[in-house]
Amino acid sequence: MTRVARRVLAAALPLLCVGAVVLHQSQAYAATTATIDGATTYQPIEGFGFSQAFDRTAVIQALSETNQRQVLDLIFSPETGAGLSIVRNGISSTASSIQPTNPGGPGATPRYVWDGDDDGQVWLSKQAQSYGVKRFYANAWSAPGYMKTNGNEANGGTLCGLPGASCASGDWRQAYANYLIQYAKFYAQEGIPITDLGFTNEPNYTTNYSSMLFTPAQAANFAKIVGPLASTAGLKLACCDPVGWNDERSYASAITADADANRYVQTFTGHHYSSAPSSPISVGGRPTWMSEWSPGGSSSSWNTNWDDGSGIDGFTVASSIHTALTSGNVNAYVYWYAVSLANTRAFIQANGSNYTVSKRLWAMAQYSRYIRPGAVRIGATTADGNSRLSAFRNTDGSVIVVALNAGSAAQSTTYALRNSVTTGTASPYLTNNANSMAAQPGISVNGGTFTATVPARSLVTYRILGGPGTPPTGEPTTPGGCTATVTPGTVWGDRYNTSVTVAGATDWTVTVAITAPQRVSTTWSGTFAWTSGGSTMTVKPNGSGNTFGFTTMTNGNTSARPRIISCTPG
Repeated sequence: MTRVARRVLAAALPLLCVGAVVLHQSQAYAATTATIDGATTYQPIEGFGFSQAFDRTAVIQALSETNQRQVLDLIFSPETGAGLSIVRNGISSTASSIQPTNPGGPGATPRYVWDGDDDGQVWLSKQAQSYGVKRFYANAWSAPGYMKTNGNEANGGTLCGLPGASCASGDWRQAYANYLIQYAKFYAQEGIPITDLGFTNEPNYTTNYSSMLFTPAQAANFAKIVGPLASTAGLKLACCDPVGWNDERSYASAITADADANRYVQTFTGHHYSSAPSSPISVGGRPTWMSEWSPGGSSSSWNTNWDDGSGIDGFTVASSIHTALTSGNVNAYVYWYAVSLANTRAFIQANGSNYTVSKRLWAMAQYSRYIRPGAVRIGATTADGNSRLSAFRNTDGSVIVVALNAGSAAQSTTYALRNSVTTGTASPYLTNNANSMAAQPGISVNGGTFTATVPARSLVTYRILGGPGTPPTGEPTTPGGCTATVTPGTVWGDRYNTSVTVAGATDWTVTVAITAPQRVSTTWSGTFAWTSGGSTMTVKPNGSGNTFGFTTMTNGNTSARPRIISCTPG
């Protein structure tokens, strides 16, 4: 959805704590307890994302070179920005589409064209790739007008050939399916693998811009046409991105009731405008995404505030994300625009060569920066009604606890970490009126507990890492494979040593993750190579035996320690 119509629809329907935060003297404490239980697991997390459809990439490209890089960092960097990991690109149906003119009928040889730019989305996707983004969702708002009952790519209309939608020009279902697959092929040609493909956007809403109607039954019908092609192309077919989360239930029901359609749809997607993701959608364990939303509400100016009661502030966005993750059990949360012009609800406002950041960005970042793709939501319970609490375990073993205090008093909480980290450090990051994901002093975790305070109407993310006394080990990657065991070494000043001993093979490759901003400065007894900007290191033997070592500079991050990703024989 876009523009004013969406806003109308959506509208209708300090410093931190004890040992970590200093509170304003007028704030009163309320004490409570919370349990974080690693043995209780919910949905895996596939990522957090945004869209720059409808030529919004141009506003990023118009920024000065320095500001452009800063904005890209704010969107994608997992170190200084939001670390967003899903890009939702719009498949154009306008004159800039890959087949703007009728090739002569649905059975005619296609006349595809490709400019290698796609309204700037190719450039943006490549920028995203440079930050490690691997999830690209290509989503069509409409088929080209000549494929539709109304002959127009806007103003609704239906794809010719669907049940109840006959056209004199013929049945365009297969041609539209081929068109969508070709779009993904063009991206592959540019070195960008489309991972997810959607054939409809807000199929229950007619607009004066790109739009096309599908009933739930029609969506199930078309899924059977495009599904086999998507499967062969290695694409995850997504459906159906209706206006509200509850609308998706009808589309999901139609698809799951049709064995052939159900075979092909892998992800179920819904928006948050007319109804919020406040309860799960039953789709047989497949992923569900909140795939588009930005807040409604009225404002005549660009709103950068955290908590002003407007309904378009950062607190509103944080509340939406929390509800989607903990009540809707969504696997991904995809916002609308990251960057736009004028008084939109984007994260960032571009104004010529300059930009302004809103607290909406930092609300998202409190979740997206440290809850990484592959994380699993775990148990998080508290008796405090003002504490909107969630917890996640990443693939690197780190535990992320996010606490949104909706109350008017500061909240002191003692966290009990069960089946999780027992000793280490909880690193807090604070967003409120005065702070934007500001790092706070670390809090020691002892005996599986720590105590921290969230100021009133504030959001804190705790990144919890185990201490060096319990180093991680590599696990055999194949039967009879190898194991890499970490032994912490000397710590001095701003650096420390680590040694790794490999067992089970004499020829091996060990992959080690280094947490930014830490960097390896010295290595020994192995052949070392770095990828991902120095955050991943691969090591092979150099004839010095099965133990290698390295020195790491902390660069301010004193809690993280190297993590073995894999140990592979040969």
